[in-house]
Amino acid sequence: MIDLSKTVFYTSIDIGSRYIKGLVLGKRDQEWEALAFSSVKSRGLDEGEIKDAIAFKESVNTLLKELEEQLQKSLRSDFVISFSSVSFEREDTVIERDFGEEKRSITLDILSEMQSEALEKLKENGKTPLHIFSKRYLLDDERIVFNPLDMKASKIAIEYTSIVVPLKVYEMFYNFLQDTVKSPFQLKSSLVSTAEGVLTTPEKDRGVVVVNLGYNFTGLIAYKNGVPIKISYVPVGMKHVIKDVSAVLDTSFEESERLIITHGNAVYNDLKEEEIQYRGLDGNTIKTTTAKKLSVIIHARLREIMSKSKKFFREVEAKIVEEGEIGIPGGVVLTGGGAKIPRINELATEVFKSPVRTGCYANSDRPSIINADEVANDPSFAAAFGNVFAVSENPYEETPVKSENPLKKIFRLFKELME
Repeated sequence: MIDLSKTVFYTSIDIGSRYIKGLVLGKRDQEWEALAFSSVKSRGLDEGEIKDAIAFKESVNTLLKELEEQLQKSLRSDFVISFSSVSFEREDTVIERDFGEEKRSITLDILSEMQSEALEKLKENGKTPLHIFSKRYLLDDERIVFNPLDMKASKIAIEYTSIVVPLKVYEMFYNFLQDTVKSPFQLKSSLVSTAEGVLTTPEKDRGVVVVNLGYNFTGLIAYKNGVPIKISYVPVGMKHVIKDVSAVLDTSFEESERLIITHGNAVYNDLKEEEIQYRGLDGNTIKTTTAKKLSVIIHARLREIMSKSKKFFREVEAKIVEEGEIGIPGGVVLTGGGAKIPRINELATEVFKSPVRTGCYANSDRPSIINADEVANDPSFAAAFGNVFAVSENPYEETPVKSENPLKKIFRLFKELME
């Protein structure tokens, strides 16, 4: 176990429509450890909007209490919180800096100032940036470089790719969370954080498509040259799979979800007619079906999701082929709760005609984390991990949330030292 007295803490929360995931990581030097993690039922949310503020706050509070019980102390760290929404968009912007005839060395301060300028420019259109990526650096209108630090130039232009959300959506989540999370926090896109938590650097560089099988909808994001190049959504998710099972088998929503988790399969052709029992809609009547019939229901809706996602895949493929690649080198990465259904990769491979793998933190090329095996192999925790690295790997990114009053922060730190 790493020495907690000299540890930097990261508390990550991923707010989904069905579950809220929590993760506390500690880092000392280059060693990471999972100190606490939990998952609770999400309440008060519908289609990415807060419909019941009290229920929403109670579910977040339940998660925080469970994390604190595992830590056996109060949470004392800055928070990173991601949420799902169909309102996320990708926007590009260019910021230039002309130093005149004299060449200047490009410093971290210059890059930080330019990034801040890019963030402010994005906010002018009523959008709030949640993620910002440096897409390309151009020195003196002719030299394209990967990292301009310590290079000399009389002019620098930086192309940024950002993931933004309407200000009203951002403020809805920020204002409700501010009353619940008593610490500074940043807000992130669950879709982007999911991708950042499961992809490898070669996949992001050469081209890859992430299909996030969420509850209300399916999120789609593609990467090339290390940055997102396209995002979209399919308005069908795991909720619709559960509803189908509930309607056909005449049982409750909760029982349908249990059947999918314990007996579900994305492929049915070679399954045996194995009988399974479940409770009827009244909660008492015992009914029977077969694993094959259950999987036929699941298969039909999953195939619909994959088929609707294929249009996005083809559009990305055409764009990447234009840049000289053959197809999409990284293929498809399935993640989210739906990615845990057995043989779903087999179905996706058939639909996309492309390599498919399951996306979870353990399959990325991120640092190994002590005591994290259980959640590192769980695709539904992908965004919780991605949140942490979205922040820790970009130290000069300006936090787009309101900052804590400096005097309050000093008082809080002094109080913690005295406890």
